[in-house]
Amino acid sequence: MLQNPADITALLNFYLDAGVEETIGEEPVNRFNMVPPKATVAPKEPSAVRPASPEKIKKPEAVQSTAVPSLTEGIREAEAVAKSCKTIDVLRQALEKFEYCSLKKLASHSVFAEGNAQSRLMIIDRQPSGDEDRSGRPFAGAAGELLDKMLAAIEIDRSDVYLASAIPWRPPGGRALTDEERALCLPFALRHIALVKPDFVLACGEAASYLLNQKTGVNKLRGVWKDLQIDSVRAKMLPIFHPAFLIDQPGLKKYAWSDLLGLKAAMREKQ
Repeated sequence: MLQNPADITALLNFYLDAGVEETIGEEPVNRFNMVPPKATVAPKEPSAVRPASPEKIKKPEAVQSTAVPSLTEGIREAEAVAKSCKTIDVLRQALEKFEYCSLKKLASHSVFAEGNAQSRLMIIDRQPSGDEDRSGRPFAGAAGELLDKMLAAIEIDRSDVYLASAIPWRPPGGRALTDEERALCLPFALRHIALVKPDFVLACGEAASYLLNQKTGVNKLRGVWKDLQIDSVRAKMLPIFHPAFLIDQPGLKKYAWSDLLGLKAAMREKQ
């Protein structure tokens, strides 16, 4: 039995990451063997009951139903709100107030961005992991440590780039995003890039296909430069394997190294 508070906290965090949202009893219950409740005998009605006069009968109050906004309305609102944001700070505040996406209700923190917003290089994360949800920082935990080493290998420091999350809230249990959730968050991600105005975008993992609004996997996208045009802002985007994926598949680091060398050469060419 756990007694150490640190162990208890770690166990609770494990349950949260696994998507556990309710508790149940310790012993299983066989509901086929449960004794049905005894039937109750309804009291006899009085033999002579006069109906109430119409003026004494109270009419039930009308129940006001709250209309649930449609996906089209939500996307239209997201596009309008994102477009109205003129600075990065205003965009961050608008995301915190945006209530159309249900992901926000179950997330611990909103994961927005950090780093040098004046950098030529913007690195975009996919949906937040458990570490990022708890810290509120993009590229946190072991994946963030590997990213730091990847950047250092091409002589770039983490503090010199701008790190952002394509999706601001972690789905419960780390599940895949629904098409509705993707559509509601996309206007904010695109507006974020337009406000930063980077020369280069390094899109990690699923962030690449998300920003391109495609279903193509990163296996086919990685290593190939894409033109990212958002309003009047144009950036060169390079899809790359996500650091978390490389931790699980270390044999693919050679492809990531090739992509990083391509990024380094492109940034040196365009000074």
